[in-house]
Amino acid sequence: MKRVLCVWLPDFPIQRLHRDDPDTKSTACVLYRESGNRADVVISCKQALRFGVRAGMSLAEAQALIDAGIFLDHDAAADSCELRELANICYGFSPIVGIELSNDAHCLLLDISGCDHLFGDESGLARRLLIELGCRGYFAHVAVANTIGAAWAIARHGHGTGTDRRLRSLPIEALRISARIVTQLHEFDLRTIGRLRTMPRGSLPSRFGAVLTERLDQLFGQREELLEPLPRPEPVLAEWATDEPICHPDAIRYVCEDLLAQILKTLKSRGQGLLGLTLSLHSEASEATVLPIGLALPTDSPPHILNLIELKLEATRIPEWIHMIQLEASSTAVLRVRQQGLFAANETADNGELQRLTDRLSARLGQGMVTRAQLLPEPIPEQAVGYEPISQSGVSFQLANPKTSQAGSLRHFADPKATLASARPLILLHEPPPIDVTLSNETPASFCWNQRHYRITECTEVERITTAWWQDSGTIRRDYYQVTTTTGSRYWLFCELPSKWFLHGVFE
Repeated sequence: MKRVLCVWLPDFPIQRLHRDDPDTKSTACVLYRESGNRADVVISCKQALRFGVRAGMSLAEAQALIDAGIFLDHDAAADSCELRELANICYGFSPIVGIELSNDAHCLLLDISGCDHLFGDESGLARRLLIELGCRGYFAHVAVANTIGAAWAIARHGHGTGTDRRLRSLPIEALRISARIVTQLHEFDLRTIGRLRTMPRGSLPSRFGAVLTERLDQLFGQREELLEPLPRPEPVLAEWATDEPICHPDAIRYVCEDLLAQILKTLKSRGQGLLGLTLSLHSEASEATVLPIGLALPTDSPPHILNLIELKLEATRIPEWIHMIQLEASSTAVLRVRQQGLFAANETADNGELQRLTDRLSARLGQGMVTRAQLLPEPIPEQAVGYEPISQSGVSFQLANPKTSQAGSLRHFADPKATLASARPLILLHEPPPIDVTLSNETPASFCWNQRHYRITECTEVERITTAWWQDSGTIRRDYYQVTTTTGSRYWLFCELPSKWFLHGVFE
């Protein structure tokens, strides 16, 4: 069965503006388009909407409503280019990716038929895609259905699954029809798709045009609609070949420097930075040596990339009589450029050193050796953390600002007791050792561990963690307690039902 995932990026031009210049998030922003002697509003942010600014309004009227705001000419070409860059990201989730711009809604379409198992299920695929977009500063709504029309309709105008009943409850705007047809339908009090389907089908084309019945059929799968895939970008590749083989490291470095300059020049014209590089050394005496080089964040710095290449070459046995060297940009991403502030006090800490350090460590030790912890949606504590290479995690290197980190880290919890009971220790024992526990009123009163006796003075409420029978770990039922001993130490105990006790962690 065909399955289509639709990604809708609400207010995409405004999102792109906020992504490129985060300072605009605190100001009312309006994008306009000039046509002859008139300038009209194309889109505005939520703050501008509160002042009464609407799409189609004249620029002069919008400026009269907002005393202090940002008014910029709408760059539709830049929006299209950025949307295509996001589409390139989606190729990591599906081999077929397209763009849908109906009704000025910026949407990406992915044919995920047979791809969901690579991410667990369809929900896991959608969740991972949202995380990927979030790392690039965008939020989106996603929906999966059997047809392009149904996926677009649910992502844009609804929620839940694409059942027939759900589709019938959606407004007629979900049919991807023009505003003129929507207005005509409203005049006949036809406001939902279900209400529209009760009308005689033969009378609809003559009154509202053939496109209405076509969209209805596409929505419910009665007419096939093909997803037109975007052409994949051509690989960025530079190659050097010679009749006189070389083997000296300095000569190889000189060639790599020249090839890298060609690649960065091509990427600069696309507004992209290098995120992954593949160096191939072809020798007459042996098979080709392929050296992958990963970066934590996109960059266009030749000295930094050359340093990574040198580290790779130092850790690799270079073949003799090299007659061809290839350098390919295996992964690219949009290069973000942030405008420098006027005052030094407003500048955030430079995170480039941390990025360069992790890149050098990955090049020296291997990409799989420099990792970061990642939370996993698993109920069992020892299975709730995984590790992934930093070069593949899309991690954003944000150094804490001492002036704002304390205030920004405060959170409000409605129930302090529940919060305390669900806290996790920093130290988890790899294999929880069995312990002997003495109970009082069905709660731990003391326990023995490593031939020592600990008397408990405080104990939190029980926290039960269970798994379902169909999970890989099978059915697990545990009751966890946080206990404080007479020495002031805190421990994390659990009883694996019915009556086996273990020590799982130590609080610091």
